[in-house]
Amino acid sequence: MKIVIVGGVAAGAGAAAKARRTDETAEIVMFERGNYVSFANCGLPYYIGGVIEDRDELLLVTPEMFKSRFDVDVRLNTEVVDIDPKAKTVTAAGPDGKQYAESYDKLVLATGGKPLVLPIAGSDKAGIYNVFTVPDADRVTARLEADTRSVVVVGGGFIGLESAENLRAKGVEVTLVEKLPQVMSNMDPEFSDVLIREMESLGIRVLTGVGVEEITGADKAEGVRLDSGETIPCDLVIMAAGVRGSTELAQKAGLRIGETGGVWVDATMKTSDPDIYAAGDIVESVHLVTGKKVRVPLAGSANKQGRVAGACAAGGKLTFRGVLGTAIIKVGGLTAARTGLNTREAQQHGYDFETILVPGFSNATYYPDAMPLLLKLTVQKQTGRLLGAQGIGRKGVDKRIDVLSTAIFSGLTVFDLENLDLAYAPPFSSAKDPVITGGMIAANMVRGEMDYVSPRDIQTYLDDPAYVVLDVRTQEEWDDFHLEGAVLLPVDELRDRYGELDPAKKYVVYCAAGYRAYNACLFLRSRGYNVKNMGGGMNAYHMNV
Repeated sequence: MKIVIVGGVAAGAGAAAKARRTDETAEIVMFERGNYVSFANCGLPYYIGGVIEDRDELLLVTPEMFKSRFDVDVRLNTEVVDIDPKAKTVTAAGPDGKQYAESYDKLVLATGGKPLVLPIAGSDKAGIYNVFTVPDADRVTARLEADTRSVVVVGGGFIGLESAENLRAKGVEVTLVEKLPQVMSNMDPEFSDVLIREMESLGIRVLTGVGVEEITGADKAEGVRLDSGETIPCDLVIMAAGVRGSTELAQKAGLRIGETGGVWVDATMKTSDPDIYAAGDIVESVHLVTGKKVRVPLAGSANKQGRVAGACAAGGKLTFRGVLGTAIIKVGGLTAARTGLNTREAQQHGYDFETILVPGFSNATYYPDAMPLLLKLTVQKQTGRLLGAQGIGRKGVDKRIDVLSTAIFSGLTVFDLENLDLAYAPPFSSAKDPVITGGMIAANMVRGEMDYVSPRDIQTYLDDPAYVVLDVRTQEEWDDFHLEGAVLLPVDELRDRYGELDPAKKYVVYCAAGYRAYNACLFLRSRGYNVKNMGGGMNAYHMNV
């Protein structure tokens, strides 16, 4: 058995290691067109920013280690330029440029992706960089140590935001430009607003809803001209507009390309050719919520897919079930994360759903260093099925999203969430963890016990004469800040004073986080009032969600 793997890094390197663990007798050859067989590309922005000081920490596995530990023949700086499925050979171009044929019994394609190239005038000038490979990071670092004082980052996704923050940490002026109306387009817009405010607090200028028309300068980049007419002077430009899967080899081999533009694979990562497997950025996967095919170029998926492809190519029987698009990012002191479907995706797929806002804290508030966080759950109305979740905060967001991702993966409903048995001690959580609280709030909604409105829509109710917006916090909280046009009636006075309210009116009730408003709504409903709860309360309102 001879297994040839095209591409290293996450999917290819994982496939090689798993293939060896599956079949000790197989001959395994891996081609990598770059200088490094396996490196932590997600760590590159942090190396540029100096958070990761030792460059060698990015190099996960060397060719020598692959040979000594796994007996894998790694050939660097060698690009596979063609595949002949009938002859079962690949054509490789070595470091000297000479081409030769290599036979295979089973082939694994892990050609990864490449930075998206935008059709921008002047994009061929010097001083324009990606942050995609170790040599990319080396070039950016060298420029930072030379004469760089200002940088424009084009793109507001993971690499764009992480690069902007780390470049700013090196003391240069940074402007981030995003064509879409928000950064992190895989999250709901309100999370973008919070992230932008955090970036601005770091001294990063953020421009959304504007595109780049031209990179100005004679021979090198000296500025970026926007479609708004503004030109931003800069010493270098970071292009971080996204990633495109490198599917050219698969297409040349005649492999089936799926509806998303990715290589079609089955659950074993086998392509339309029974002797060719594929994994990583080039493939399409099943979304575990919708059942539809999607492309999710993330390291976690690539690692798992590579493992399955390597095992099955070597005769094993692993399968890859699909993806949820679970992702997380650090921006300044904030963490933002998501899993499953966001609001836009749920709408696109035709779900009848509700979103639930869940303000909470990282741990018990009476324990030092408790930090606020906010979860947003996307819930199918009739069934209570959890479709997606998003979160933002300074502490504890990661573990909540991981719990919620696991819940979605397992097909749990919000009725399951409210009964989860999660670890509790004051330094780590509250007795009712925000995940459990979210399950309770969402379950109340599905059972018809409570109607919710979003803080983003509250002005509509303030302007509607049929509604009264009722603040049930304390006088002190009201004096500190309240919604203009609202009426104060503290919840602890409600039983004695509810008669002051006009039963002909409709009411939207709010407090700080939603709990007091929930109690007030239940009481008023029992007295025949038409009431809704402003989900998330003032905590969510102040986060512009």
